[in-house]
Amino acid sequence: MIADYDRDTLVNLYQSMIGFEAVAIYMTLWSEANNERISPICTHEQLFLRMRIPPSVFIEGRKHLEAVGLLKTFVSSESDYSIYHYELYAPKSPRGFFDDALLYGTMIKSIGESNANRLKNIYIVDKVQDYGEEITAKYCDVFQPEFNDQAFIEATQCDCKIKGRNSGKINSQFNYEIFFTELAGISQITSTSLKKEEMKEIERLAMLNGVNEEMSARLVNQVYVASNVKGQRVNLATLNKLMQDISDSRFRPFDETPTAKPNLTKGKTDLARKINLMEVKSPKEYLAYLQNGTKPASADMRILDSLSTDYHLPNAVINAIVDYVLIKTDNVLSRAYCEKIAASLVRENCQTAVDAMNYLKKIERRVRNKINRKSKIATPEVEEAETITKPKPKATSNDNWEAEWERILDELKGGNKDGKA
Repeated sequence: MIADYDRDTLVNLYQSMIGFEAVAIYMTLWSEANNERISPICTHEQLFLRMRIPPSVFIEGRKHLEAVGLLKTFVSSESDYSIYHYELYAPKSPRGFFDDALLYGTMIKSIGESNANRLKNIYIVDKVQDYGEEITAKYCDVFQPEFNDQAFIEATQCDCKIKGRNSGKINSQFNYEIFFTELAGISQITSTSLKKEEMKEIERLAMLNGVNEEMSARLVNQVYVASNVKGQRVNLATLNKLMQDISDSRFRPFDETPTAKPNLTKGKTDLARKINLMEVKSPKEYLAYLQNGTKPASADMRILDSLSTDYHLPNAVINAIVDYVLIKTDNVLSRAYCEKIAASLVRENCQTAVDAMNYLKKIERRVRNKINRKSKIATPEVEEAETITKPKPKATSNDNWEAEWERILDELKGGNKDGKA
């Protein structure tokens, strides 16, 4: 069930992230749900003609709707055709939207913090006034219910599905169902025992340290204090330390000699594998991998935590920053350098390792070209003399790596210089 204010929420809040095409698709599908009472089946071709859009726009808009929890898509294949079932969900309330770090954070990335705050101010509740003592009547005082009555028994046994205002959930890498199932088996902690803010921080720490849902549940049970007020029952600082200790156990001791150092700067296969590692490993695991399996120092972990907390960057982008800074600073992880790069990548809305590395290489080439232009203007005679007297230097391993990187980027974009995929 979708009310008038839901349409305002779609336009004011969701549209900035998913685009007007996705909003139009949502409203068209919602209208089609009513049309199905008369004509049960609608083809995609009919939908495209009605909206005057190509299939590619529909597919892209559908994915955006699914990503923000407004749509679920199911398909059943027959011998010569397929039937798609689109299940619409109501948008979150304004409070639910701004309480969701993923949605609010994506809005900030899409339109900027000032514009996002302007929209947020529209929904801010006025300060509660003191009206005096509350004398509101209670339900039991008025109706005096007898819960053993047959009417209440029948009400509790009703198992039919009733129309309601259902909001979809955003799918993330952290599976809350697995987390709470594990918690239920070892404790009395339920989903109502924790606030959303606590769960978001638990999820963030788990993703940062590469700890799965089952282990996260066991660690939360260790630091949970039921007597504290809701919202302060999980000692997040201790939880972070425990998660770090757990992930540390996967790394080799410092005095163990590695059998071979990883070689990730030569050849097509190694560079592609390096990008894949950035995408699948947590920042702690990736930094340990670059250190031949040794656990990261506490100071380096604080830098990783800052990149995750303060800049809300995906793990893959954090890994790209770490890799780039270590290459440029002779294996010293500089906080100031990391934060400067992180701010640039946030402004560029980089979401993947390839996005981040492509942007960093572009900036690097721009700076190098600027320096070369200044050098030519300042000392043309010297450069000309050097060109005549000095032999041409051989290509360094870094030059080879940059050439290989350019080729990999062409492949990731769908083809090489010859136009082959």
